[in-house]
Amino acid sequence: MTRNAQLTVNLGQTDADSRLEPGQAARVLIIDDSLVLRSVVERIISTHPALTMVASLSSADQALSYLRAHAVDIIILDVEMPSRCGLDALPDLIAAGGSARVLVLSSQCAEGAPATLRALALGASDTLAKPGRQNYSNAFSAMLVDRLTMLKDAAQAARSAITPLLAHPAKPHHRFDCLGIGASTGGISAIHALLKSVDACVDAPILITQHLPAIFMPYMVSQINDLGMRPAHLALDGAPLLNGHIYCAPGDAHLRLHRRGSGVRIRLVKDWPGTIYKPSVDPMFMAMAECFGARCAGVLLSGMGNDGLVGAQQLAAGGAPIYAQDAQSSTVWGMPGAVARAGIASVILPPGGIAASLNKSWKEQP
Repeated sequence: MTRNAQLTVNLGQTDADSRLEPGQAARVLIIDDSLVLRSVVERIISTHPALTMVASLSSADQALSYLRAHAVDIIILDVEMPSRCGLDALPDLIAAGGSARVLVLSSQCAEGAPATLRALALGASDTLAKPGRQNYSNAFSAMLVDRLTMLKDAAQAARSAITPLLAHPAKPHHRFDCLGIGASTGGISAIHALLKSVDACVDAPILITQHLPAIFMPYMVSQINDLGMRPAHLALDGAPLLNGHIYCAPGDAHLRLHRRGSGVRIRLVKDWPGTIYKPSVDPMFMAMAECFGARCAGVLLSGMGNDGLVGAQQLAAGGAPIYAQDAQSSTVWGMPGAVARAGIASVILPPGGIAASLNKSWKEQP
């Protein structure tokens, strides 16, 4: 593929503080050292009035300079670039881009590839694999536009949401015997941010249901273990819940629980009525409500749709607190937004704020 250091910028946008308003075209910045790829993406975007290309740059360093003076809504980022790897630059680009969503577009981001999960863990909103051999078909064009449109809609929703007004009056929180976390799109980086801020003294078992195919799950567990906070495992049917351990639902089964004597064990089920997701957050939350009652807590992080709402309602009915990620820090404020709008979220904060609230509850309440 031809490599070129060309830099193309539309100087029409210069207000770094401007915000994406309803009906406004999303401003897209592409960073890729391939002139061919940049030209293809420009042509695709030019056919859609909801999207506009404001800059086409060949390196992350050029993009960081651009972002110091210009606002963008979506960044399309390659991984393999000669001057600086896209994944290495990703945290800096996220910081410089403010509320901009990042789509990593790379041949390294095939389903199940380590680069895919690393990109999501570093804060990318989504990933998409480049077609091989410059095969930029209509199917690729449609897929790219779908991803960009989803990110545009998510950015607009986050900016229009007034989450503090949706918070339920805080109820007394207490030390919990189990913590459940549900997430989907944008959830991996949020999970990492949350876990890194949960105090080591919080030794309740932690259950995680993240919408991901089964092929991703071992690598996700490995990434959580790399954080060095507490041991993480892929949930196994019949395994006991141990304090201080993390259990991730496999991608091909729902995470349930059952009591055996004085302990609680994992039960994996292949099917669950009323859900299109596998794994689904609802059966996990419902199992927590059945086994722990008010002595547990549910967390809903960034994700599309409303999976987890029914289970969260059951948790809340039993007296368990529900923590929801705020709109501004969410890639997609679907799942946490659903519980906020239902009036059952007693805490609506970024992941670090949720962790601080959990830590406070653990230390101050019996």
